[in-house]
Amino acid sequence: MFTTNAIFTGTVNMPQTVKIDATLEPWALDVVRGLPGVDAVAHLDAGPGHDAEIVVGEDRVRAFVEMKSHVDAGTAHAVVARAQALGPGEQLLLIARTSTAGAREVLTQGGVSYLDGRGFADLRLPGFVLKVAAPSRRPDEDHSAGPARLSGKAGLVAQALLLDRPRKWAVGDVANVAGVSVGLAHRVLARLEADGILASEGRGPGKTRHVARAGALLDLWAEEAREPRLRRTPAFSLMRAVPVEFVSTRLSGAGLIHAVTGSAAAARVAPFLTTVPVTHVRVAASAVLPDILGALAAREAVEGPNLVIVQGADDAELRFRRETDGIWVAADTRIYLDALHDPRRGAEQARAFREQELGY
Repeated sequence: MFTTNAIFTGTVNMPQTVKIDATLEPWALDVVRGLPGVDAVAHLDAGPGHDAEIVVGEDRVRAFVEMKSHVDAGTAHAVVARAQALGPGEQLLLIARTSTAGAREVLTQGGVSYLDGRGFADLRLPGFVLKVAAPSRRPDEDHSAGPARLSGKAGLVAQALLLDRPRKWAVGDVANVAGVSVGLAHRVLARLEADGILASEGRGPGKTRHVARAGALLDLWAEEAREPRLRRTPAFSLMRAVPVEFVSTRLSGAGLIHAVTGSAAAARVAPFLTTVPVTHVRVAASAVLPDILGALAAREAVEGPNLVIVQGADDAELRFRRETDGIWVAADTRIYLDALHDPRRGAEQARAFREQELGY
């Protein structure tokens, strides 16, 4: 592997200079040089035991450097775990060609400094902070490489694993529970095992896998899940706030397959959450809108909706729904993700639901 020894000098909005004495591959050197206000020149190595020495004024931090082509949320969790295993005063610096928004959030929360080739950076050292965003770059998904992305039916495999975390899964078992082909289930499991998210036991036909890092799996699925043909219909009922009991009872009475989801379902499943003004409900793809609105005594609304009717291209996301006290609610995984995407305090509700109900 060809590498370049370099020292990086950055003066972004700071009176002092930061220097990173490291041995890097040429592409990683380009990543650093591409950041605004950062320069790179040839220099000596960092000394034994570490990949780099970071100098800011009189402060010196010995650091390890990781270089990765692409970092997603699952990979970021593994990087954070390695950083947390380092000794006092030691630091990990990640340099990536590309990174996803979910990965950057995980790294920031884990206190890991990173630089990536699309212009994103978060470098935090004594007396120095370099924070750069690149909103004008192409979307993250254009750069998210890797087999069996956790979207569509592959996402059902991830949800099956998350909803029964202690279980030791054979490939055929997870395929049956998720309702996907054995081939797809195998590709998803192989990817997650290679990423360190799953651990395995045995060999051949008797091999099983189980979830080793549930938080990483949840973040990776939430990051990659896509429903490109999702239909959302804002609606209004004369009630000020539409109870989930009303929604589920009326839809069941009309014979419509459904599941209450998002922040309203989260508040129902986990009563410690505050109430929400809008109730989201997923309804079978084959149901026609007039029948749904009629059952709910509601009408379409351009402004001020208190209901949102969600229909996908198929009924995949209704697969893990469950009935609780006569109310059909979505799987905890789907409740979490739909709450996360709710613009009305959804992220706040989702975080609380994740900690209190999902347990991570």
